Amino acid sequence: MSSSNTKEKRPTKMPKSKVIRPLGDMERFEAALHSLDFYRSSMVACRYLIPAGQDSLQEELVRKVESAIAKVVLDHPALRVGMRGEHARKPAFVELETVDFRKHVEWRSISKAADYEGELLQTISSRLNVKVEQSEAAPAWRILVLRVESEAFLDVMFEWGHAHMDGMSAKLFHEDLLRNLASDSVAGPDEFKDRVLFLPPEKRRDMLPPLHALCKFPITMGYTLSTLWHEFKPQCLAATPDTLAYWAPIRTKPYLSRYRHFSLDDARLKNVLAACRSHGTTLTGLIEVLALVSLAARLPPTQARGFTGSTALNLRPLLASGSKYLRAQNIDATQTMGNFVSIVDHIFDAELVAEIRAYVSRTRTRTQGSGEEGQGEGGEEKEKEKEASMAALEELVWPTAQRVRAELQTRLDKGTTNDEVGLMKFIPDFRALVKDWARKPRLRSFVLTNLGVIDRVPSPSLGSSSAATAGEEKEGRARAVRKDGDGDGYGWSIERAIFSLSHELQNGAICLCPMAVKDGDLYVTSNWTDGVVDTALAEGLMADLERWLRFLGRRT
Repeated sequence: MSSSNTKEKRPTKMPKSKVIRPLGDMERFEAALHSLDFYRSSMVACRYLIPAGQDSLQEELVRKVESAIAKVVLDHPALRVGMRGEHARKPAFVELETVDFRKHVEWRSISKAADYEGELLQTISSRLNVKVEQSEAAPAWRILVLRVESEAFLDVMFEWGHAHMDGMSAKLFHEDLLRNLASDSVAGPDEFKDRVLFLPPEKRRDMLPPLHALCKFPITMGYTLSTLWHEFKPQCLAATPDTLAYWAPIRTKPYLSRYRHFSLDDARLKNVLAACRSHGTTLTGLIEVLALVSLAARLPPTQARGFTGSTALNLRPLLASGSKYLRAQNIDATQTMGNFVSIVDHIFDAELVAEIRAYVSRTRTRTQGSGEEGQGEGGEEKEKEKEASMAALEELVWPTAQRVRAELQTRLDKGTTNDEVGLMKFIPDFRALVKDWARKPRLRSFVLTNLGVIDRVPSPSLGSSSAATAGEEKEGRARAVRKDGDGDGYGWSIERAIFSLSHELQNGAICLCPMAVKDGDLYVTSNWTDGVVDTALAEGLMADLERWLRFLGRRT
């Protein structure tokens, strides 16, 4: 029997992490979406080719890759902070002392006999539906590394929470990881021991200020009043816009994001890009309009008379020129992880959509009744008819794609003036705003976020003490390229990149995400909410996009 003088020991409370700063306006918005289960995960998956001689010992390979990841984490504050108060109105970023790779980095081996590409597609799709945690005790990212037995490549899937960083940050992650892997240094950072990264004190509070503190976002009275009227006007005075997506109502439960992707080879991609340049537009503008054409052809006027599309806008170029703080600290915005993104809407009114449908109707007559696939001469004839239909539609596609590109350029030319980011300071509770949006008709039919091109081989390290001559750099990049077929390559390289998002419930009904590797394939992915967008419609849109890009890419 224990002594009456013995006191019960109470469990020791873990000390609270120290607050670094409250989340900024854009970060609070993204945190609210995550907290309310309006989105779950974002991912950039890159295939890394392993140099000859480094692909045999798995233990050494794991050590090499994780040491390279540890260096990236030490270089970017957004990768080493936690979040307190995920479900509160005003969450805050907090200090971390360690990052435990045993909880953040998973390695998985795949049998060589497996249908690996099918398994990869299924893995991406399933993981996009698993929420990246916004924890006070850990950073909001995770990595899955896949390796097929006896194959000399790794698929590295980097997933993150959008309150901490944006898609361009994930691209930076892979660029820095590739540079670290290609480094001659074999030793990892001293702070990385037994798969745990111990953060030194000077690396715990160096997170950048939020977006609205880095740069001014001035708004005019006219823009403010127009936006407020659009958002809060009485229903009795509200005309019904033709471009609202009534065909895809917002539904918050159950959450299930659907996913598809396709690829376009480098030769066709280069032809497509050349065609875009010759027509005064970009791949972003083209894909926006091809999505419009597909939806206009597949949805009847009774469901959709017009559409609103949108494009995610990377604000880093504007920060580079407009942020006094970054210039004073000698920080390159284009190489900085954070939440530096906005959005530009494109209105495709009923008149334009009716014109597209008229073109489609005139050209479809010849192909009706021939079935989805043909064989022999019939199949060839049907294919020619489809190409003739697309060729006729080019009269509308290119001018509209040029308009989209012009709208994006106009937005960039305005700088940070009259951007939605500037209005966020007036919103006290983003959770309430998001819930209110869920009760309204969907604004956007589709949204496109394009991460552009990632280098195949490492670019020269920024801030290097001595710049290589052009000849040395060319030779160094050549050494990094693995030769096809003989396995006699020299250095690490990226063979492909796939950018994928879980569906953001209140945003565009369908989200499109293109990304390519330099001198490599383009991957276009899509996501939508199950039960809100008909699967046949979404898959049909993806089939249309692939058909169009292959058609345009065949021509030199």
